[in-house]
Amino acid sequence: MPRVETSRLLLRPFTGEDLDDFSTILRKPGVMKYLGADCQPMSRGETETALRSMIRHWRRRDFGRWAVVSKEGGRLIGCAGLRSYQAVAELVYLLDEPYWGRGLATEVARACLRFGFETQGFDLIVAFARPGNAASRRVLDKLGMSFDGETNVFGIHVAHYSLRREEFRPDDSAYEIK
Repeated sequence: MPRVETSRLLLRPFTGEDLDDFSTILRKPGVMKYLGADCQPMSRGETETALRSMIRHWRRRDFGRWAVVSKEGGRLIGCAGLRSYQAVAELVYLLDEPYWGRGLATEVARACLRFGFETQGFDLIVAFARPGNAASRRVLDKLGMSFDGETNVFGIHVAHYSLRREEFRPDDSAYEIK
């Protein structure tokens, strides 16, 4: 599985050793406020199931979600990447609360889009955010994704965004695949 580096972040494959740190993040009500079917913190068991699913997704599809590690301090701070949604790649990301408001979500999401368009050759990438999640919606706007309206996905009311490869404008930020 490839690793991606940006100026401040390392995106690396998840391992089973990440369970405790990832569970700590997903147990926080603030982190989960707009995520999941019920917007509730996840138990360690639920996190373990999610982690195993992310690892399997990479093996089956050759793309997926990475562990996001801060280069400053070397700690796991969230996850980001692409997952399959109805035969299309879906951009997903989440960061632990102490890392909000620093531009890291935009940095990691841009890296994921570059990987999807430039390395995987996807023609279209979609993203979803709950309508009230203003911060995430600002990130999607900064990335140049188009707001396509509101819809229901798996029974959850969401704002739908999309971006086509020909519309993607990578900037000159640090980005390296290893």
